[in-house]
Amino acid sequence: MTSQQIDLVLPVYNPQKGWLEYVQKKRKALSIACGKTVRLIIVDDGSTEMLEAQKIQTSPDIELVRFPRNQGKGAALRRGFEKANAPIVLFTDIDFPYEIASMVQVAHSIENGADVSLGYREDDYYARVPWFRKLLSESFRFVLKTILRFPITDTQCGLKGMSQRGKSIFLQTKIKRFLVDMEFIKRAVKSKEVKIEPVIVQLREDVLFSKMGIRVIAGELVNFIRVFFV
Repeated sequence: MTSQQIDLVLPVYNPQKGWLEYVQKKRKALSIACGKTVRLIIVDDGSTEMLEAQKIQTSPDIELVRFPRNQGKGAALRRGFEKANAPIVLFTDIDFPYEIASMVQVAHSIENGADVSLGYREDDYYARVPWFRKLLSESFRFVLKTILRFPITDTQCGLKGMSQRGKSIFLQTKIKRFLVDMEFIKRAVKSKEVKIEPVIVQLREDVLFSKMGIRVIAGELVNFIRVFFV
């Protein structure tokens, strides 16, 4: 591990065909853009089909970690962070939904002294998302800002970075699924030793949005209550 290394944690569950070549392409682009070695830590969150393990294991820039059964985003990230020892640790989704330039900005934020760098999506983001996702996101932000007076309103952006100190905060989280981001930020805000910095990020032009089922939303409502009221 050197100061010239970034560890990028990517949870993956039943990825589309050709995903590994795509991820390698993005890893190379990020490495060139930031001038650092980028090591991928891919966490297979219980995929029903075997990932391309042989190709992954023969690559010096990728480490593969597996769950035998699906555990959720939070559990997958914690497992990946246990393997991350670089001074700069990033995480995002397997489809790299944000511009490489935004990922570089998040990395630079950590390099320049932040312990937690939070991707922040401005209004132009909501002009591009499906109406139901927009409704959920804007309602969630309203509750955080107006009712709970939480200092960070965009907790769920899928691009974040952290130092090793910030990583130690994330490893204290308990939630297994999507709202682990919010739990992490709440813990970071409460810490007196962690410097938090929002970074405005941009979606790439051709990004596709996954659907969120009612069962998932109901489960996350329970997690929301756990974070703020239990």
